[in-house]
Amino acid sequence: MGVPEGADLLVGNGSDEIIQLLAMALAVPGGSIVAPDPSFAMYRMIATFLGLKFVGVPLGSNFSLDAAAMVAAVEENQPALAFVAQPNNPTGNLFEPEAVRSVVRNAPGVVVVDEAYFPFTDETLLGSVLDYPNLLVMRTVSKLGLAGLRLGFLVGAPRWIAELDKLRMPYNVNTLTQVSADFALRHGEVLTEQSRRIRRDRRGLIEALQRIGGLTVFPSEANFVLFKVPSGSAGALFQALRDRRVLVKNLNGAGGALTDCLRVTVGAPAEIEQFLAALRDALSEYSFGRVGAT
Repeated sequence: MGVPEGADLLVGNGSDEIIQLLAMALAVPGGSIVAPDPSFAMYRMIATFLGLKFVGVPLGSNFSLDAAAMVAAVEENQPALAFVAQPNNPTGNLFEPEAVRSVVRNAPGVVVVDEAYFPFTDETLLGSVLDYPNLLVMRTVSKLGLAGLRLGFLVGAPRWIAELDKLRMPYNVNTLTQVSADFALRHGEVLTEQSRRIRRDRRGLIEALQRIGGLTVFPSEANFVLFKVPSGSAGALFQALRDRRVLVKNLNGAGGALTDCLRVTVGAPAEIEQFLAALRDALSEYSFGRVGAT
């Protein structure tokens, strides 16, 4: 996976356990965690569980990373821990690499770059993890198609990993997971080809959505595509798609920049066609007023 020589690894029961472990290790009374907003929900949840203040820094236009606002937030709050998901979740877009590096350079504490969706992009800071004294990079095998294994890992300088390992629960990654992951990664070309197909099909899905009137389709470097539907229609269209046996993610309830947004996973070609047909049908029905907006 390109872990640089001289770096160490910490494995966890999924990335969620590693996020919790990091927050536990760096929690101090009155401490805070800073992350872009919207981003991965577990950053906020784990901060809340541990009594830490969560500072969400609003993303800019088209969900871009506002580097100046992030730097201002870390300078004001002096967090022990900051997260940047690259590509971002739930929006799917890739932040400008220099903006991410700017946050790392200016943060007073640890910055974790969460590369969970790396299989679907070419951008990474993994090779630079030893170039910055406060940088850690987190990944998972979930997006390789092995989500059920629950195996995440953190890469960083040995001095960081050694200290964090003191908080890791004994036997946190079971033997079956270890053996399964070892087998899967020895056949990595299968996983790589699968990711390549998803990237190709993602491009086709985005182009098809862009041809449907009334939608705003956002760029994606993940295995899903975020799109905005006509104002006030997200709930109705979500239910209309469910009625047609197509399940997408309704992000409208998150509010803010995600208002009126739905998110679809890049499935197999037949699934994509089924989704597009259902969406066109649902939009047509909605436009004629036969589906009540919720």
